[in-house]
Amino acid sequence: MKITRQNQGTAAVFVVEGQVDMHTSPDLRTQLRSALQEKATPVVVDLTSVAFIDSSGLATLIEALQATNKYGGRLRLCGLSSSVQNLFRLSNLTSIFDIRATSAEAVK
Repeated sequence: MKITRQNQGTAAVFVVEGQVDMHTSPDLRTQLRSALQEKATPVVVDLTSVAFIDSSGLATLIEALQATNKYGGRLRLCGLSSSVQNLFRLSNLTSIFDIRATSAEAVK
């Protein structure tokens, strides 16, 4: 997995490539925590290049969502492939996450 952080004003955009699973989700968690400590808003996780997320990846995103809510920030996801969208639907997570089509839309 590769994670690239791009700062856009007060937004922190994380472009994730590869799989988010039990082996790689700790790296994502560490990267997201840096933005959460800075109280960035919004925190955008661009999943355009992610084809697979397992339960540990979902837990990492839920943890980040809860942390941003605590300081009044926003966590937005974007670029979900059809398989990742299906996972979010089956897990009933589409109603709790702010999901946008593109990174540019998520930053607004």
